[in-house]
Amino acid sequence: MKTVHQVVARRFRVLACRSMYREISFLVSQVESACDVTFLPLGLHNDPRRLREALQREIDTTQPQQFSYERNNLETGYDYDAIVLAYGLCSRGTEGITSTKYPIVIPRAHDCIALLLGSHKKYEELVGTYRGIYWYSPGWIEHSLEPGRERSSFVYEAYRQRYGEDNARYLMQLEEHWQREYRYAFYISWGLPVDAKYMDFTQECAAFLGWEYKVVEGDKGFLMDLLEGRWDTERFLVVAPGETLEASGDECVFRRRSIPAE
Repeated sequence: MKTVHQVVARRFRVLACRSMYREISFLVSQVESACDVTFLPLGLHNDPRRLREALQREIDTTQPQQFSYERNNLETGYDYDAIVLAYGLCSRGTEGITSTKYPIVIPRAHDCIALLLGSHKKYEELVGTYRGIYWYSPGWIEHSLEPGRERSSFVYEAYRQRYGEDNARYLMQLEEHWQREYRYAFYISWGLPVDAKYMDFTQECAAFLGWEYKVVEGDKGFLMDLLEGRWDTERFLVVAPGETLEASGDECVFRRRSIPAE
């Protein structure tokens, strides 16, 4: 089914992590394709099984959109050309997903940071140059409690109320131990209206933690091409109906695998 407004180039069902809410919302307003976006909660990658189940549930319930016009008893609607995932490998939480009807498209990236930076190559270059980067971006700041004074105060008070003063101090030492593995607070800037405020926030976090603060310019190209349907095989994997995707363990990140017939 594809009858509503044939002038529309292509229609995509987009499943995206809320960590990129602002960036993807901006791009959807810029691309020629029509994108119906569903944002899933941030942090699902911490439990890959939950992320896989959430994505598969959304894929399995994707169906043509129908509309009725009661005055003249007519029906119309549209179907999607593909399901587009604004995700990377994400702790292997996207591995194993499949669709019986729609092609699935996913960027060849490990996580959302490469998507915001514009390429997996740029991500690797920065990580190779600066050892110990913690990434800040609008989505992570708005939907997560990022390392800094505010998080430290919140965690300490939660520990104190639950376990008492002495135990809270001890647990905070454990909480702060992992932070010593990082040396840099990098803010990914896309030139969004909130950038100035969130840069200040990131800089304050860096000062509190004893990290060095830096701003890195993001690149819209990777996500823009994903939403526009410019899917070259070097940067994207297109999984046909009846196939699934799995980790390739190399620079390709993903590969397709046929599902044996039952």
